[in-house]
Amino acid sequence: MKKRILSVALVVAMATTMFAGCGKKSDKEVKDAVSGIDVKAIDFKTNQQLTSDKVELTVWESTGGPDKFIEAAGKCFTKLYPNITIKYVNVESRDANSKIVLDGPGGNGPDLFATVHNNAGVMAASASIAPVPDSEKEILSASCNAATLAGATLSKADGTTQLYGYPVSVETYALFYNKDLIKEEEIPKTMSDLVTYIQNYDKKSGVQPFLFDAGNAYYSVMFTSTPTIHLYGENGNDIKNTYMNSKESVAQMADFTALAKAINQKSGDIDYKHNDSLFAAGQLAMNVSGAWNIRIFEESGINFGITSIPALTGSTNPPTNFMGVRCMFVSAYSKHQPEATAFAEFLMTKEMQALRCELTSTMPSRDDVLDMIDNDKIKTYMEGINKQIAYSYPMPNMAQASLFWTAFESAFANIWNGETTDIQAELDTANKSATKK
Repeated sequence: MKKRILSVALVVAMATTMFAGCGKKSDKEVKDAVSGIDVKAIDFKTNQQLTSDKVELTVWESTGGPDKFIEAAGKCFTKLYPNITIKYVNVESRDANSKIVLDGPGGNGPDLFATVHNNAGVMAASASIAPVPDSEKEILSASCNAATLAGATLSKADGTTQLYGYPVSVETYALFYNKDLIKEEEIPKTMSDLVTYIQNYDKKSGVQPFLFDAGNAYYSVMFTSTPTIHLYGENGNDIKNTYMNSKESVAQMADFTALAKAINQKSGDIDYKHNDSLFAAGQLAMNVSGAWNIRIFEESGINFGITSIPALTGSTNPPTNFMGVRCMFVSAYSKHQPEATAFAEFLMTKEMQALRCELTSTMPSRDDVLDMIDNDKIKTYMEGINKQIAYSYPMPNMAQASLFWTAFESAFANIWNGETTDIQAELDTANKSATKK
């Protein structure tokens, strides 16, 4: 820990420098992207019922690519609606769900903002987001797969469902590997192979073979999930049971403990920030990470590829893991909801989805977009991520699902660090803490 080759601070500084130094390049990217798009050819029906008054829509998004996408898409949208302009404001997606509650009521919030789908339950409960109009559901259903839409949909007390977000991208974690440290044909196919690879790795090389954030439930849930056992049930809304303490889950945790012994580092010492830092520095052969780091890893100069995570014992498929759906939500506090809705719908067109993928290096939510990507490198990255997404399921988005994180992160850390050997009892305790009877 004390001798990290590349510190977290340096990675952040590197990313900051990257985007600050490339400001002119990014502006040119936006200009070139807009000039290359024939907005009249986009399959998007303009709404004649929108206001003819001059309107400025405020959109919250993150930096590092999503910002440039909103700016570029906004310019395209204004070509269709000359009276409507888009104002980008930097609010990171991880902060937007809490900030909207504070800024929205006072009129200082956005008309449209981005955050991950599993925040939808809490935001809907606080009446901070507007539901997607029924007329829009058919449009989204025709282009997005069922799992993606499920992430943006909430179950209501009467048994019906309500769609709240416009899913602009899909994300999960996968296996990133340094091509200069491990050949593609050497990548372990199973967790057993991975343990053997770690044990036989040359520890004098100064390079670590494999790491992942074991104490983080977002990652370690792949050891307690199966194709038929998902957190809080098939639909993610059974608050009475997490199902993460099933006999199948306990059996799969044998791979988790085997990795713990092979890696032989405390969970607190191998969090994702540490691991990503080592990988960016070329000091880690394999790392479990996500598309959100592609730009940083590219800028670091390492030669890397992406593929699925090794299969758990007894399976030939990648582990079942979490999928995150990045959604654009219309603020319930917006005075221009029809116009914000129109822009959100515009972001879902094939052309805008392809543009977003190229500018952000993240997976489109539509199934019919990857073939439109001109950048072969980005397309290859997306194909690697897709190998894992095929086995992912949306994180539960009900408000009570927040109970899962603290309860199971404690359990995973205790098991990984050898503080308990009774895995069933540990998972039972976590299950009790994360449920309501």
